[in-house]
Amino acid sequence: MDSKDNIIARKQRIQGMFNVIARRYDLLNHLLSGGVDLHWRRCALSRVRCRGPQRVLDLATGTADFALAAARRRPRRVVGVDVALDMLRLGAAKLRRRPPAAPVQLLGGDAEALPFGDQSFDLVIAAFGVRNFGHIPTGLAEAWRVLRPGGELIILDFAEPELPLFRQLYRFYFTRILPWVGGLVSGQRQAYAYLPASVGTFPQGGAFLKLLGGAGFVDNRHTAFTLGVCALYQGLKPPADRIDAGEGL
Repeated sequence: MDSKDNIIARKQRIQGMFNVIARRYDLLNHLLSGGVDLHWRRCALSRVRCRGPQRVLDLATGTADFALAAARRRPRRVVGVDVALDMLRLGAAKLRRRPPAAPVQLLGGDAEALPFGDQSFDLVIAAFGVRNFGHIPTGLAEAWRVLRPGGELIILDFAEPELPLFRQLYRFYFTRILPWVGGLVSGQRQAYAYLPASVGTFPQGGAFLKLLGGAGFVDNRHTAFTLGVCALYQGLKPPADRIDAGEGL
């Protein structure tokens, strides 16, 4: 188990890294995924099971792409939080250029110590950020806390494909081509070498569903996108009567 000092050091290192690459982050995301990352976000939101979520929280919002996608569904409000303030500044500029369909607020904040009261949101979302948490179970527990009973958590993140030939081709791209292109464009090859390394250590499939269950979520689901390159995880917070009965805790 990671010590508290190790978790803090990891979080500070990742925060600094994303601040440094912020200016080129969107360009490289769309370039290196061929624009498919935008499709993944839309697909994830189309699968939301909780009915008519009006209060949406986007964890590790970065430059607010997922928050903006959620706003297109016209909830009452969307809040995005991130520890990398340079990413948030770019997200705020994006909001000014393209005013969203619903109010979007961006805040500096740690997903593992959220500055919100219990049951503040109907839907919590995260795209390509949970993998960078200092301690994933703590972040999932915080998501559970701020969700209303019956609310939902949806998480998108990269995964390692399982089809043998495609897995080999993808690993070559992911470990050789992506860091080279990312380094060439951003000047930060180390940051883009971190990406495949972090995906390799991220709990995937059943292992992540087990983490969701441990945090109290129920009816948990895993869906693979694009031959397993990306994974969607979904978990529901039980209704109040089921929580009172001890289910999901």
